[in-house]
Amino acid sequence: MSCTFRPETELVQYSPSSRRLRNRIISAPTNSPSSSRSFDNWNLIFVAAYLLSISLDGSFFYILYIDDYRKCLVLAKDLTFTLVVLRTVLDSFQIVYVYIRAHTHVPVPDFINGRGFHTSKWTFAKKFFCLLNGIVSVLPLPQAVIYLVVPKMRGHKFLSAISLLKFVLVAQFLPRFVRMYQLFTKAASSSGAVHGLASGIFHFLVYLLVSHSFGALWYFLAIVRVSVCWRQACLHAGCSSHDSFYCDDDKFGDHRSLNAFCPAKLREPTSFDFGMFHDALQSGIVEVTNFLQKFLYCFQWGIRSLSFAQNFQTSTDAWENIFSSAMTITGAVFIPFHLWNVMQFLQHINGNSERKIRKSSQMQEVEMWRLFHVLSDNLKQKIRKYCQSVFQGTEGFNLHQFFNDLPPELSFAMKHELCLPVLKKVPMLQRMDEQRMNAILDHFKLVQYTQGMFLVQEGNPVNKLQLIVGGDILSWSSTNVFTPRNDGEFCGEELVSWAVDQQSDSSTVFPRSTRTVEAVTQVDAFSIEAGDLKEFVNQCRQPNGQLPKCFRYGSEKWRNWAVVIIQQAWYRQRKKKLKTSLLALTLSPFAVSSLRPIRPEGT
Repeated sequence: MSCTFRPETELVQYSPSSRRLRNRIISAPTNSPSSSRSFDNWNLIFVAAYLLSISLDGSFFYILYIDDYRKCLVLAKDLTFTLVVLRTVLDSFQIVYVYIRAHTHVPVPDFINGRGFHTSKWTFAKKFFCLLNGIVSVLPLPQAVIYLVVPKMRGHKFLSAISLLKFVLVAQFLPRFVRMYQLFTKAASSSGAVHGLASGIFHFLVYLLVSHSFGALWYFLAIVRVSVCWRQACLHAGCSSHDSFYCDDDKFGDHRSLNAFCPAKLREPTSFDFGMFHDALQSGIVEVTNFLQKFLYCFQWGIRSLSFAQNFQTSTDAWENIFSSAMTITGAVFIPFHLWNVMQFLQHINGNSERKIRKSSQMQEVEMWRLFHVLSDNLKQKIRKYCQSVFQGTEGFNLHQFFNDLPPELSFAMKHELCLPVLKKVPMLQRMDEQRMNAILDHFKLVQYTQGMFLVQEGNPVNKLQLIVGGDILSWSSTNVFTPRNDGEFCGEELVSWAVDQQSDSSTVFPRSTRTVEAVTQVDAFSIEAGDLKEFVNQCRQPNGQLPKCFRYGSEKWRNWAVVIIQQAWYRQRKKKLKTSLLALTLSPFAVSSLRPIRPEGT
């Protein structure tokens, strides 16, 4: 049966048999972006629960302690029960997560109907491995060993059960650790916090977790090493091979005679080499029943040993040397990586401080802008809220560019309050209705002129209409004197006539300015480019191509045409009246008699 590859977007129809197989293994993906985003939002919670769950794995090594008087091992049942319950509860979160991911993200080949994979084999293998790793990570293996294996092991088999618990915890730690990194990477990438604060905190917690795990394992191996010493001493002392070292075992014997060979607290050299566990026995920590005391002592030992790579004095025991080598290699690899993450974290903190300072400076710059105080209180509050949401404290902040990039609603409100009063003063635009006024406001952009700059110069082409909303200007021409003005004025009004008269002419020859305008102080103005103004005027034309009356009233060309038409009408009317007068004069009897020759009297 050949496997045919189908596009990912094609729907797959399952037969009843294939559906049963699919439900028995894992479900087909929905590939829904919205569901994927909703699941990714929970990843940080799953990471926190997983990190706490892995920390409990190391705490399982503290369930044993030594009774030095009776020379036996004691199982802390209350601590064991607490750890089992906590790990089961935390692993239930991961079981839910694995179930959700299995039913949403892992493709399943439909070999029964010969339809093959929905995605590539490599993608399937990768996702299936992640799913399998997640399943292995949440298996309740330590709970099973503690409540199913350890109670049944009596005599010398009890130490074998304890060793089994050690191997289960160590073997399951690696897939659980990998799973934790997978969850963090997914959560960080979905929330955009791969670097910086989240990464620094996570890797610092991982460093503490590894230190805690090594310290707890060191404590446990110290107890195991003492039990090995007991076993060897017992053989030399003639003890039974079936004797147990578990205090609650029925086969437990009297082992107080072993104190000379294997003391719990090493006060003088002994014949048995405890190696790197000498400190654990000399400090007496293996006899402590208080969990917090054991945890803190072993935790600081793990941090110190992992960070400073101590030169351990080991014995010839194979497992002890493996543990020492693993800890040395982990410290050599992990510490530089951890230091690098700490540096990244500190850089992120410093960068945040600098960004906060720049953000505060940017907010002050907005508040100190003179036109900001002219705005209404409601608009000020909206702009402040917008600043809080968009300011990132980046360099190169431009105040005028910021106001030009405001959202349409805020930008229109600001232009309506600042520009509209000045726009109504422009001769050819002052008769526009409110709808056209609002439409042309969208094209205006905020510009700034420093002291001494020329807004326009007499005789130069005018390529923009400018509404002056802040600052003082000086206006003059060759035929006019200097005229100081302040905000509320405009310049470049010649461009409006040019835009109105450019109906079909595509020429870019701009009109010449009839005056010079210079900025006396810093000037803020809203300007509209010639192309935008022309486009707006063309949009206002009627279907027959005629301009609205509001534009024709102020157009120089339309005024000239009106003068010519009025003059022609006046001449036609005058000519018509003259004709009518002459005709009436011709047909009048008085006029006829007055035109007869006058005969002299008496003829």
